[in-house]
Amino acid sequence: MHFIVRNPMVPAKVHLTTPSKWESAAWRHIQGSWKPLHGSYFAEGCSLEWHDFHLRKDFDWADSFHPGSLEICLNFSGNASFQNKALTTTLGANQMAIYATGKKEISARRLADSIHRFITVEVSPTFLARQFAATLNGLIPGVRKFAENSEAPLLQVEPLPSSLLNMRLSLLTPPVHSSALAVWYQSKILEILSQTLFRSDAPGELFCDRYKRVNHDRIAQVIYLLERDYENPPSLEMLAQEVECSPFHLSRLFTKQVGMSIPKFLRTKRIEQAAVLLREGRFNVSEVAATVGYASLSAFTKAFVEQIGCCPGLYPILKPETVLAEKKKKQFRA
Repeated sequence: MHFIVRNPMVPAKVHLTTPSKWESAAWRHIQGSWKPLHGSYFAEGCSLEWHDFHLRKDFDWADSFHPGSLEICLNFSGNASFQNKALTTTLGANQMAIYATGKKEISARRLADSIHRFITVEVSPTFLARQFAATLNGLIPGVRKFAENSEAPLLQVEPLPSSLLNMRLSLLTPPVHSSALAVWYQSKILEILSQTLFRSDAPGELFCDRYKRVNHDRIAQVIYLLERDYENPPSLEMLAQEVECSPFHLSRLFTKQVGMSIPKFLRTKRIEQAAVLLREGRFNVSEVAATVGYASLSAFTKAFVEQIGCCPGLYPILKPETVLAEKKKKQFRA
């Protein structure tokens, strides 16, 4: 099953390619998109999917779950709740959930008045046993029980690992040739499973190690927040509040770890995204400038020439080697 809706204000359409009647009913009325990226739960025992939609009222998310499956949700934005008997578990932004319905149904709802963006990986017990037969003892207890008996229920919510926080962008724009997509996506599915389903080796953590990890996680979170919205990026003060440190400390830490200041990083990423959009040819220069957050066309053109080496109007028709040669000439003259 697959649907993609370009306009988030137009109700999504569903085109069935699997026998999943309950999923068809579940996703038909959302306003946004559901994009299968790789695999098929029915044919291969695993699937990787991207979700991006806005809700005006609560959505019965559990209708999309496959009985007997294990699902990992990497939740970038939007709130959800799970109800298992009298216990309610919430899922918020930058958290992940691991869940399996088992014999008993789990009630799950996506909550209204927010934008929901998340990735799901769904696997069958057979797929888990085939991939991790030699390492079952390393799985977290609930997942190991599921692998041995798919009727065992499971629900676990944890902070989203910083290493997965920025994976969204590469999953949506894979950096490989189309002939390598299947292999690349398979490796990403295994990477997600290896980082979410296995126990941690470290029983404790030294203060210095924790300090480094916390700072690394902060920068990963800041990069995610900046890349999430080039048009209206958060201010330094907003970023510092989000990662719970002072603006001065965050600014120094970002420059030290990334090798450039936050404003320079943002400009670099904006121009990189602009170059991609111009190559696609779906937007003119003014539209691209506005999309990546430039109110002034002259400022956009100047930044583009400084970084890419040619004006944005010529970029789509020039070969990459020509652009590189022009950039080297400008650098030599400078």
